[in-house]
Amino acid sequence: MADADRWLAWACEETSLADHEETAAVRMMPPLLRRRAHPLGRAALEALYAPTLDYSDQPIVFCSRHGEVGRSLAILQALAAGGQVSPQEFSVSVHNAIPGLFLIAKQSRAPVVALASENRLALSGILEALAQIADGASSVILVFCDAPLPTLFGPFIDNEPTCFAFALEMTAGTQYRLAYDDEVALAHGKTASALIPGSALPLLRFVLDETRNALPLTEMAGWQLLRLAPEPGHA
Repeated sequence: MADADRWLAWACEETSLADHEETAAVRMMPPLLRRRAHPLGRAALEALYAPTLDYSDQPIVFCSRHGEVGRSLAILQALAAGGQVSPQEFSVSVHNAIPGLFLIAKQSRAPVVALASENRLALSGILEALAQIADGASSVILVFCDAPLPTLFGPFIDNEPTCFAFALEMTAGTQYRLAYDDEVALAHGKTASALIPGSALPLLRFVLDETRNALPLTEMAGWQLLRLAPEPGHA
């Protein structure tokens, strides 16, 4: 889904991601770089190129549970079958390849941190971005993306409903607060509904649906992301 109305409908649980399957066009990227990206990479790149983001050399925190695992699996299968692999395929299978393509296209030397986390992806990304802001960055771009795993992995792990990506720009402010307290979320009303444990999609739903006031970031309580009441005189 590429338009705001459909994402908002999803956030309010009026539609399912499984009802949509589109490959991002990434028309803003030079074709020679764009054609190296598979659907997951194209989705993440489309989010980075969004005009509302207006990227200007901020640090990027790239977060994905599994990244381009389909490419990695194909490389391993080719290695097992014949002992040879494609260097080009390997170069775009590593976890920081997608933001790397974006920075090459932008001719940017901004720092990138690539994270993978099975159960705490949103928390890991938020903590890394907060650390960089505390270290002096004025803003940090958080990119979350994932895609359904190859069938081989089906018996072992929960799967995402479809390929998705979104980007958030994090700055210092008073809209949200990260808290560690087993009871904080319960005192703040409606929480974000659970999706796949470890997925970043609950974070997106929480940001879009302003009726939700707390988001558990770990399965066993603990870390919570809270939406704070706006200060008087502020939108």
